[in-house]
Amino acid sequence: MSRMHPEDIKEAFGLFDPQNTGRIEPTAFQAFINTLGDEELKATIRLPNHPIDIKEFTDIMNRYNSDEGKDPEEPYRRAFQSMNKDGSGHISAQELRAGIQSLLGLNALSEADIDEIIREGDVSGDGRITIEEFLKIMQKSEKKHRGEHVL
Repeated sequence: MSRMHPEDIKEAFGLFDPQNTGRIEPTAFQAFINTLGDEELKATIRLPNHPIDIKEFTDIMNRYNSDEGKDPEEPYRRAFQSMNKDGSGHISAQELRAGIQSLLGLNALSEADIDEIIREGDVSGDGRITIEEFLKIMQKSEKKHRGEHVL
């Protein structure tokens, strides 16, 4: 996987520093690592016992993302699997809502925002998101964050 863009790192850092303190508490960093779903990373990373700043966070993320040959969609696949509690191969609006709230916090997105994500992503119109639909949502989101034009 290629290195994360600096703006992506800042955005991820900001999600776990909602009060803009410039630091992420160890418990929030642990939650972030857990959401990545990477067992190898969890086994190899030394979790800090002190708040980390953006530089330390950037160093960790660049190490994590510098492994060549990784599937760039793998983190999204892991996120999907963690939300797909029943193993059905699709996630419901409720599973997506719970996953987003778990990852970003209870009030990170409004119900209307989550409903819009589901409407946009649910190409089949069955009220459920498949892994393929989920990957398209995430790819579209990445492009928006990079400032690319998205149809």
